[in-house]
Amino acid sequence: AEGSTYYLDLKVEGDQITGATRRRASDGSEQTGKLTLKRGPEKNPFDTAADAAVGQRYFLGHCVHCHGPEGEGGRGINLTVGRYRMGGSDQELFRTIRRGIPGSEMPGTEFSEKDTWRLVAFVRRLARAGAEEKASGDPDAGRRVYESRGGCAQCHMVRGSGGALGPDLTEIGLRRSLRFLEQALTDPGAYVPEDYRTVTVVTRAGREVMGVRLNEDDYSIQLRDLDQTMRSFLKSDARAVRPEKRSLMPAYGSTLSGREIQDVVAYLSSLRGKP
Repeated sequence: AEGSTYYLDLKVEGDQITGATRRRASDGSEQTGKLTLKRGPEKNPFDTAADAAVGQRYFLGHCVHCHGPEGEGGRGINLTVGRYRMGGSDQELFRTIRRGIPGSEMPGTEFSEKDTWRLVAFVRRLARAGAEEKASGDPDAGRRVYESRGGCAQCHMVRGSGGALGPDLTEIGLRRSLRFLEQALTDPGAYVPEDYRTVTVVTRAGREVMGVRLNEDDYSIQLRDLDQTMRSFLKSDARAVRPEKRSLMPAYGSTLSGREIQDVVAYLSSLRGKP
């Protein structure tokens, strides 16, 4: 009620959360109450092969657009690695699937509690399968190609070192599968992250400025140009603002050997966060 102050004291006891509530009104009177919340199970109660098979059907129907048909990643993270941004316990996976991740493209779902647990069971099995995936290339040789012939460090950053035109690759090995990494090298236009879409601004003088879109509204657009300089344009001062379908990243299938590509894939797969 307006003018009231509320107090809540919580205590965790086993699988229950108990609490005492108190409301103090503006006239000084108080009301008290109690509440009891039962925490969800820490371990998945629906973790049989049959449960995972049901979870797979939900995954194929609702999750493949972002995570790929085998959990290898795309718009969403690679689920075959077994490390997750919001925690990797059964309960944390359940909560992430149910609620989504605020501020990201991961939405919440409306699955029943039982079916959400079944989806957790399937995601767990994706991680077990991914643990067996091993890169065939040499990561040390791949790092040398990355830093020299590939010219990758001009646009990409690893552990704070490198360019900012392309995505930060510090944790790319956690987020992308070997197959996805290889495709990114040979056909980079197949998937371009939303935050790295290319746009060309044509000024009134006819000059074309291409870069990565940073921000845009009805009146202006900001981008990082090919020299990695941040630029801002009023749309009223531009002849055109043209989204580009192609990626700024070059395709390496014709410039690197098959061996070199596998080495770079191995290096990228080894990048799993700060040491």
